[in-house]
Amino acid sequence: MSNNKKFKVIISDCHLSAGRVFEGRLNPHEDFHFDAEMCELFNYFSMGKYGGGPDGPVEVELFINGDYFDFLNVPYRGEFEDVITEKVALAKCDAIIKGHTKVMAALRRFASCPGKKITYLVGNHDAELFFPKVRERIIREWDSDGRFPSSNVEIITDRDHIRFEGGVEVHHGNQFEAVHVLNFEQPLLNQPGFEDPVLNLPWGSFYVLKIINRLKSEREFLDKVRPIRAFVFIGILTDPVFTFKFLFLSSFYFLKTRFVYSRKRRSRLRVTARIIKEETSKFLLDLEAEARDLLSRDSAMKTIIFGHTHKPMDKIYPDGKQYINTGTWTKMINLDWRHLGQQFSLTFALVELENGESRSELRQWVGEHSPHRGYRV
Repeated sequence: MSNNKKFKVIISDCHLSAGRVFEGRLNPHEDFHFDAEMCELFNYFSMGKYGGGPDGPVEVELFINGDYFDFLNVPYRGEFEDVITEKVALAKCDAIIKGHTKVMAALRRFASCPGKKITYLVGNHDAELFFPKVRERIIREWDSDGRFPSSNVEIITDRDHIRFEGGVEVHHGNQFEAVHVLNFEQPLLNQPGFEDPVLNLPWGSFYVLKIINRLKSEREFLDKVRPIRAFVFIGILTDPVFTFKFLFLSSFYFLKTRFVYSRKRRSRLRVTARIIKEETSKFLLDLEAEARDLLSRDSAMKTIIFGHTHKPMDKIYPDGKQYINTGTWTKMINLDWRHLGQQFSLTFALVELENGESRSELRQWVGEHSPHRGYRV
């Protein structure tokens, strides 16, 4: 393999929470169950032909495109708090690290290999990365020598996308959906009555913390169904009591949080209007229209890569441009007739760069499994 080649392995939406067992009991809020497979992936791309050759180490960057840690799915002192300070965020971060020790060790091994680097771009489920001490905690955990700053581990929080050579641009994707937009200019709020800065969460995060996590105990698949409007339509016919409860609580909480003043959040009328417009006009969320628009507006852009929607895609348009969505490593129940059914995708994007040119492809991890594993439904 030529040493001129560089590789980007791009994953997103793995949603690691506090592990299978949390605070001495089985954890119903953990959605990630592929620790062994993920460790295999990291090992594979740091060894063999991706390790090194006669000319030296091969450059491989593991690019984590948001929602890798799922802070929203980790309770703090038994509650899903919507006032997130750095202290709360650090406690959640420690819980995730302790809940996935094998994955943390595999990330550390990857970062310790010559020519290897980890880069993490923030998404809407890991906005706690805006706190400096949370970034430091993760970087020290993944750096082979526990260093901070690290030359091999970087967490990006000053922008919502990154551009690689060869015309490849990567976004998490939440910034194209009003309900999940993060404020990169003012990620933390210094509010009267609060001693410490509070995370400036989008409405979608409040909704997950206070409605979705509350109702998951009744219907554990609630946050795994896409598209949600199809779920509501079918639910009215097959599960009307719960569905109307879900609709009522969702509407009530939207009105309460968007139109009633609170010191712990910001609600702009313009954003509220955009949320209402998007939620009433879109049936399928795949961000393809947004991706195609970006590709059309930038002649130098060849490939755009999103995450966020949990819907893997690899589409090449007639003009040769490409949209990839890296999907998710969690269970999904798809009610879109094109992909109907339950899915475990384990998808990632592999980008090959050489002499200013790029080649990108959506891949699915298969790996080599142990003789037996936990049953997954």
